[in-house]
Amino acid sequence: MAPTALQAPARAIPATEALLRRYAAYRLRQGRELLELLPREGRREVIRACRSRGEAEGSIEELAAFCAGLLPLPPFHVWLADFQAHQASHLSFEDPAVAGPRSSDGSPVVVGVKELSFRGRPWVAQLLVSPVDGLWQGAIQFHGDGRHDTVRTGCIFRETTVETIRDRFRGFDEITVAAFLRSALP
Repeated sequence: MAPTALQAPARAIPATEALLRRYAAYRLRQGRELLELLPREGRREVIRACRSRGEAEGSIEELAAFCAGLLPLPPFHVWLADFQAHQASHLSFEDPAVAGPRSSDGSPVVVGVKELSFRGRPWVAQLLVSPVDGLWQGAIQFHGDGRHDTVRTGCIFRETTVETIRDRFRGFDEITVAAFLRSALP
């Protein structure tokens, strides 16, 4: 079921894929919250209604999407304006998978990996992210084949979403990643 609310009017700020995913996650979260409020018989009625419309087989995500469609949720362009005005509040309610990965001790988390060859040796580049002051920062950590020591760049990314950092990292070719490795080597 693809909500039509994802389509913003022509004057709205352009939607990025990450913002559309965040909005879709918001809608599902609202649908799940409605499901949690319903007594058992109410859930059964939702399942019957979904099946009668041929919209769901009964998984929690399908039921949440169905419930989100019943709620008077704001269309994407209204949600986006509120998200931009009150981002910290929105992020505090988001699922960790949407807001970004977090480690229990606050250390950076690997969210991307690339392999490369540098000076005739294989290397692995790992994209590390961590939350800082309401944003996400990223660095690249390298380790050579068969070596346990690592080298790491300083913070080279600072963005509002992990997806933006990951997309930028994925866009790097081997020459660019090798340049970052060269800059990190002693």
